[in-house]
Amino acid sequence: MASDERTFHIILDALSLKNLPRTGWGLRGAPRESVADHSFGVGVIALALARMEGLSRQDESELLRRALLHDLHEVRIGDLTPDQKKAIRPDEKGAETELLEGSHLEEELASLHSDRDVLGALSSNPGQVALLCNDADKLDMLFRAIEYANAGNQKMGEFLSSAMLQIKSSSGKKLAKLALARLRK
Repeated sequence: MASDERTFHIILDALSLKNLPRTGWGLRGAPRESVADHSFGVGVIALALARMEGLSRQDESELLRRALLHDLHEVRIGDLTPDQKKAIRPDEKGAETELLEGSHLEEELASLHSDRDVLGALSSNPGQVALLCNDADKLDMLFRAIEYANAGNQKMGEFLSSAMLQIKSSSGKKLAKLALARLRK
């Protein structure tokens, strides 16, 4: 049986993401953004992608839950850059399990873990849901990198190219193209 107290503590942990800065931006001299700021952006973009791709309401709901919780593990392991993740190899699944087990949110584990596995079958099209969640994540990074580049930060090239290489859906590519058109040369 799920514990109300356990759920309460997860909520407090999740809300602490408002105070956890994203590491990559800080290393490049960009204004600090919190993990929660990023998760909000990913959620809004995920909703737009779901509508653009014509997802069913079930798949849209799945996508939004994934987008909302996709970085929850960072409560335990912190926000790591890709290079740090390669060096440290954090146990994201273990952190998510530790956070959510025994709570009213425990059923979200399968969804979160399927993004890191061979994709589970919680939605009618899990591959597309995972792909769109990843695209929303990378689009949020792209939009912020363009914002920072347009404000004069010349260290955004790596973020721009990385995001463009990782966006896979046709709708994601359309949004990326529109965003890049706003990049001042």
